[in-house]
Amino acid sequence: MKQFNRRDFLKAASATAAASVISGCATGTQSGVITPPAQGRSVIGLVAPKMDVVRVGFIGLGQRGFGHVKRMSHIAGTEIKAICDTHDEVLQRSANYLTDKGLAKPALYTGADNAYQAMLNRDDIDIVIISTPWSWHAPMAIDTMNSGKHAFVEVPLALTVEEMWQLVDTAERTQKNCMMMENVNYGRDELMVLNMVRQGVFGELLHGEAAYIHELRWQMKEVEHKTGSWRTAWHAKRNGNLYPTHGLGPVSQYMNINRGDRFDFLTSMSSPALGRSAYAKKEFPADHQRNQLNYIAGDMNTTLIKTVKGRSIMVQHDTTTPRPYSRHNLIQGTNGVFAGFPNRIALEDGGSKSFHEWD
Repeated sequence: MKQFNRRDFLKAASATAAASVISGCATGTQSGVITPPAQGRSVIGLVAPKMDVVRVGFIGLGQRGFGHVKRMSHIAGTEIKAICDTHDEVLQRSANYLTDKGLAKPALYTGADNAYQAMLNRDDIDIVIISTPWSWHAPMAIDTMNSGKHAFVEVPLALTVEEMWQLVDTAERTQKNCMMMENVNYGRDELMVLNMVRQGVFGELLHGEAAYIHELRWQMKEVEHKTGSWRTAWHAKRNGNLYPTHGLGPVSQYMNINRGDRFDFLTSMSSPALGRSAYAKKEFPADHQRNQLNYIAGDMNTTLIKTVKGRSIMVQHDTTTPRPYSRHNLIQGTNGVFAGFPNRIALEDGGSKSFHEWD
């Protein structure tokens, strides 16, 4: 069979999918799937050699990155060697926090968008934690692995399928770990439900629901710095689920996605995009840049995913409408259901109430 590179694979997959729809077979499952050639040894199960001291570098020290610096400073066996940010104020904030704790002052890198590359040239850093705007995540992770360091990246890990293949290729070639830090996977409630799933409390799994519903219009007022200064623009670039993994990560763990089951196909739709423009008109002058954007991301996006084992998952995204925070976090099995926000459960066997009532 012809040897495909990754880009050829994507083109072939798109053409095959289109052909199946034309022929009336739009199920999303394909026979004879072409697997692109690996660029190195698989990193599934990769274990790095033990380090007596883990030497850390940071790229991005804003709201999320500063939190990582503080947490890492409390972990025994770590040394923060260098930090990087283009915004001097947040760079100095992290440096001062560390020295005020009596820790060594890290080397500082700033001044240009590519200043982080000089930090990566150091040979006294083992891992790099990346907490930058979304468009920088994949390029910085790739550069980090190419420099011989493990990469830990805030969500989302990448913005295109092409970037994802580049990350896979780089990890396989360098044999360095690249982890997307989906913090919700390690929440107490989510780990509790994962434990219950593994004990068979819900029976055979059938369906999951996940979401990121978090009203964030106020971030539009962060114009020069902070998250809203770059995140707002994505609502004028893409219409879809801009932030799926907070909800989808835990449900994927419950269902053993890529560990026995996998996503097969999806369908996705969005509501009208009304809330951001209305908020801009209300909160900013008519000539303000927030009123010049054409907001196209629907206020609510709903996606339905089908897995190879036939399970279904609903995923929602809404950071615009006025409503309480929720990640749904629902898992349904043949013996009952758990639902989050608020936490509640209903079981046919083993519950303290009838399954017709929430407990």
